[in-house]
Amino acid sequence: MNLNKYWTGIQDGDEKSLEGLFKEMHSPLFYYSIYLTENQFIAEEIVEDVFIKIWQDRNKINLKGSLRAYLYKAVRNHSINFLIKKKTKKYAVHQLMDEENWNNMQEHIYTDDFIIEHIEAKETEARLNTIIDYLPERCKMIFLLSRYEGKSNNEIADMLKISPNTVKVQIYRALEIISSIFKR
Repeated sequence: MNLNKYWTGIQDGDEKSLEGLFKEMHSPLFYYSIYLTENQFIAEEIVEDVFIKIWQDRNKINLKGSLRAYLYKAVRNHSINFLIKKKTKKYAVHQLMDEENWNNMQEHIYTDDFIIEHIEAKETEARLNTIIDYLPERCKMIFLLSRYEGKSNNEIADMLKISPNTVKVQIYRALEIISSIFKR
């Protein structure tokens, strides 16, 4: 999905564009931050802070690459800042990649600014998809309708002929399972 249409609207002060970008990118950024911080509540705060900062600085931000890469880099930076505050800088770096692999990659592989984010995002996405595949069938269906198709709890409830509260419980259950497996 090309996110430039959202960025143009955001720069023009269109809140609907920000909302659209948030809906489009919240889940992958949230799971990426969970992967880095191992804390779903901190991950949620980080993603929200990134979107607030984008809105506040929309006229100052000069994108040199893709908006998607910018968002991943912002979430990564905020997540690392959390890890630095939580522990030491060395701990934060070692959470992402051990020193030997980092040095090897720096010596032997050409890297651009976004290769690490791309690799980590792909790994996180693959891990997330594997976890989602193991969710109970109904829980999985409701989670996918909510997070990937952007359906509201009421829309899902109407589609599946269940109560909106059941939808909420199933989404919460899916997030708990995903979070607990990510922490391992």
